[in-house]
Amino acid sequence: MTNKRIVVLGNGGAACHAVKAIREAGFGGEIHMLSDTREPAFNPMLAPYYLKGMMDWERCYPFGADFYRRHEVACHFGSPVVALDALARTVCTEDGQQMDYDRCLVATGANAALPPVPGLSESPFAYPLRTSESTRNLESVMATARKAVILGASLVGIKIAEIMTKQKAHIIVVDVAGQVMPHGSHSLTAGFLQRYFEQHAVEFMLGCSLQGLSESAEGVCCFFPHTIVEDADFIGVCTGIRPSLQFIDHQQVDIDSGILIDACCRSSVPGLYAAGDCAQGINPMSGKHEWQGTWVRACYQGRTAGLNMAGRYARFDGIIPQHVSPFFDWIFAQIGNVHTDSKNVHMETLGNPFKRDGKFKLLVYDGDILVGANLINCMEDAPIIKHAITLGRPLSMAETKAVPEYLQAIAV
Repeated sequence: MTNKRIVVLGNGGAACHAVKAIREAGFGGEIHMLSDTREPAFNPMLAPYYLKGMMDWERCYPFGADFYRRHEVACHFGSPVVALDALARTVCTEDGQQMDYDRCLVATGANAALPPVPGLSESPFAYPLRTSESTRNLESVMATARKAVILGASLVGIKIAEIMTKQKAHIIVVDVAGQVMPHGSHSLTAGFLQRYFEQHAVEFMLGCSLQGLSESAEGVCCFFPHTIVEDADFIGVCTGIRPSLQFIDHQQVDIDSGILIDACCRSSVPGLYAAGDCAQGINPMSGKHEWQGTWVRACYQGRTAGLNMAGRYARFDGIIPQHVSPFFDWIFAQIGNVHTDSKNVHMETLGNPFKRDGKFKLLVYDGDILVGANLINCMEDAPIIKHAITLGRPLSMAETKAVPEYLQAIAV
């Protein structure tokens, strides 16, 4: 493929890892990167840690500004892609540029998903957290806010709530779900997390949704069911993300939540690949196409796509879902699936994070097979738990206390 042209749509972890793999594979042809951004790739997963003061701003740009020159990438930044013809192998940008390709990677990521509340998307008091610009905007408003409404008791939502407690602000976290972190925590674990945050003066309105809002020079007034009204300095929108695929012709490319891809990151159309938050690969636990938006998965998929586009053979069979996050003085982890709908599901628990050593462990089984876990303050058990879930084997609660030496090096 020395004289061929590869076009990469997007400028994030998947896109940059693809470019790196393409050049490492010896591809000497043209690489063109098209993106609506004008800056180096930004890692949104690190934004909460920057806002928390745990890292410098520069670390949110993992590849640096020199990445594109070193990998001989022709950058076409500042104008979004508005059309892709996967059959004719052409892409068009908003500023009128049209480009053909031999191989194309769609790695356009995802945008913040705002609830369908009248006026929310236009409100100057609504602050999502996804891009570098939105991170800076949120940082600015958080610095002086005395009261905030956070939409979404997600991982990001409660991280923002934690950050706000440092300045003694009144924080209300709202979620339509009936628990904290509905996707990653079991209801029992969620109860512990909610109680812990409430001890740090965070208020929750669960099973509740924002109905409307009105604005004034002083702030925003939020309307909830049962005539509940809350004034706030801003609304933090942490209600998830949605793949950025508005330029794709669904009649040409197989799409569900994201572009459906195989283990080689190939789409249903020859020459078109996809990776990252806009792609929907196979979940190794279920064997089904499932959307899972994480930075690590995006980077693996990007590298896999890059090697295949460069003429090498590579496959990525997926990784099990996992998240690790510090909350105040606790460390929480979710590994695998704690919400299985199997008829043979059962669980084991050990400990209480509010007593003695402050540790809690919850293991979820499908029959005898370990499929998911929540951990609080016992990360030493994470390697063997992750290993057992990955291999699909039994693991008792007692076994988690004796981690073999060869597993000590396995990172969560």
